[in-house]
Amino acid sequence: MFLRLPRVFFCIVFRLRTHGQHAEPITFGFAIAQYVSRLGTRIKAIQKTANNLRGKMAGAVGAYNASSLFFEDPEDFENEVLGELKLKPSPISTQVVEAEYMADFIHAVVSCFGVLANLADDMRHLQRSEIGEVPHKRNPINFENVKSMWKEFMPRMNTLYMDQICEHQRDLTNSASARFVPEILAGLYVSVTRLNKTMSKLVVDKDNLQKNFDMNKEMITAEPAYILLAAHNHPDAHEYVRELTLKSQQTGKPFRELLFKDEKLKPYLDKFSKKQVDILKNPENYIGIAGKKVEKICGFWKKELRI
Repeated sequence: MFLRLPRVFFCIVFRLRTHGQHAEPITFGFAIAQYVSRLGTRIKAIQKTANNLRGKMAGAVGAYNASSLFFEDPEDFENEVLGELKLKPSPISTQVVEAEYMADFIHAVVSCFGVLANLADDMRHLQRSEIGEVPHKRNPINFENVKSMWKEFMPRMNTLYMDQICEHQRDLTNSASARFVPEILAGLYVSVTRLNKTMSKLVVDKDNLQKNFDMNKEMITAEPAYILLAAHNHPDAHEYVRELTLKSQQTGKPFRELLFKDEKLKPYLDKFSKKQVDILKNPENYIGIAGKKVEKICGFWKKELRI
């Protein structure tokens, strides 16, 4: 889904939002890479739990009462029958297999659904008129549909947990509810297909990304400024920088201008490396190792999932 996104996405500067407010800059690819990782772990969880589903051929109460009349080792017979279905036997069963195997599998499915819904929500919000970083030519119905599907199927996980409770050898309180489990799988498949198609056509509006970045880019410099000042033994770096940011807001003068014209700070600034000064003067470069991290995450999952 995401490993085929244009590589230019990996280096476009993007503003992370914390509590809805602009935070430190990252790249757009970094924002997407978290979904690569989250979905990757969910895919592996689905594979693991699906391959660990169990069956039984152990008779009405799981003690091999009937089959032991014909086979010296009825467990061998059970293994042979279930092997045809590529299933392992439940370690022990009553009239039903241990419920936790199915609960674990559907949990992996539903938690994967949650990651899709989170992605759909993020992309839909980036399409909002006042943000416009992911433009759209029509109603973002695909993203909304995926979230709507998640809202329908996520609560059904509670039913799987309730179906763990089975009185004595077996009751029939899961006889109806268990029949709807395949709908959860179908819902996930439909949503993956829809989102895969939508994300493969994703574009970003570089102009709006830049506009939103520039809204308060001066304040980005404040964090590396106080960190570097503190590292060079300024006695009250955080408070000094805070006062500079207030002065910038009150006077309308750029924070960077105030920072580099402050005579009291000059002895400290002179100790900064060329790279550190460049970041202070060009806040769009304050992205850490976002680009490398994207390459690392996408490379790992491309190999892990053999894409």
